[in-house]
Amino acid sequence: MTEAQWRELIDSYVAGRLSADSFKRRFLEAFSAQRLVPSAIQDLFFVVDAYGGDPMGRGHDVTDDAQLMVAARRTLLGLAPPETASSGPGPRPAGPQTPPPGVAGRPPLGVPPRLAAGIGMGCAVAATWAAVGILQVFAIAEQVDRVAHLGPVLSTVAAFVLTFIPVVGSVIAFFGAMDGWQWAPWLAGLVFLALPLTFQLGSVLAWRSRR
Repeated sequence: MTEAQWRELIDSYVAGRLSADSFKRRFLEAFSAQRLVPSAIQDLFFVVDAYGGDPMGRGHDVTDDAQLMVAARRTLLGLAPPETASSGPGPRPAGPQTPPPGVAGRPPLGVPPRLAAGIGMGCAVAATWAAVGILQVFAIAEQVDRVAHLGPVLSTVAAFVLTFIPVVGSVIAFFGAMDGWQWAPWLAGLVFLALPLTFQLGSVLAWRSRR
């Protein structure tokens, strides 16, 4: 595929003409069939490959809809703009070119404010989600060690497994923060119950809106 064809595929997803699942399938098919791809497409591959279509079964290290959309928009900005077709055969005439009417004096194009705001919001959500996930692992390990007395190493290994189980990991982390770290119930509930529930609910709504 040429850069123009990659751009058309990604733009179809960003514009809403393709669902996230359809975009992932077509992107991976095109990527596996091509030996050389632009560097921007290589970076996008890791995000697309990690995308999980089912929000309820998605772990902390799996791409969600918001992260996939941010990465796709960032890739569009990184791809070279489509070349303007010439008006006829032969070399372009030398000398200064007169811009078409309405183009002269037009300010240079930049990142649209809404797109910039969306990218910033997506990065903030991803950073918060990662921080909660790391904190949840340690809270689960604390509770497992208190209850089962497995020791720090085995408790941490068990915590990595339990943190990817929806609801179960959050509840264990909630009690670990209260019993082991002496957190107030409202703070433990906000970090390990309210925030994950909000993220998962937002992912479900975004997923359904693209069906």
